[in-house]
Amino acid sequence: MSSAKFIRTIGALGLSLVTFVAAPAAIAPGDELPPLGAFELEGVVPDLVGQVVLVDVWASWCAPCKASFPAFDALQDAKGDAGLVILAVSVDQKAGAYEAFLKRLKPKFATVRDGQQKLVAALSPPAMPTSYLFGRDGKLRSIHRGFHGDRTVETLEREIAALLEEKI
Repeated sequence: MSSAKFIRTIGALGLSLVTFVAAPAAIAPGDELPPLGAFELEGVVPDLVGQVVLVDVWASWCAPCKASFPAFDALQDAKGDAGLVILAVSVDQKAGAYEAFLKRLKPKFATVRDGQQKLVAALSPPAMPTSYLFGRDGKLRSIHRGFHGDRTVETLEREIAALLEEKI
């Protein structure tokens, strides 16, 4: 084995080991919504206490994310008065990309930018987009990987309706 190949191999192994050790555990059903004030999010986080909360992690470059925004607008319109709060968290590191996306789509729900990707590191989304649905008690009830059009919307509508009926 050449020394260059050996160094590349060791470097790759070292990088994998560091990634494994440094990677946070992903949030799981039953876990509580982390206190969002600790993550230096850019934008206004609405009051989430006692609400059913859908936290959607997205990016401006993500086509399924773009498709999800009109569906989330409709969900917010239909269930907002009953206690649903949608908070879309952008992982865009460049503010311009985030702002251009919002200017085009004009969402009716709250959006923030996690430019330093601190919340994203805590949530550890498996795909873009990923949505986390929390009950009124602040505990994670379900995780939705990706956005699959009507199938995702129908599932979310059922889950949200059930959570809105729960008493805390």
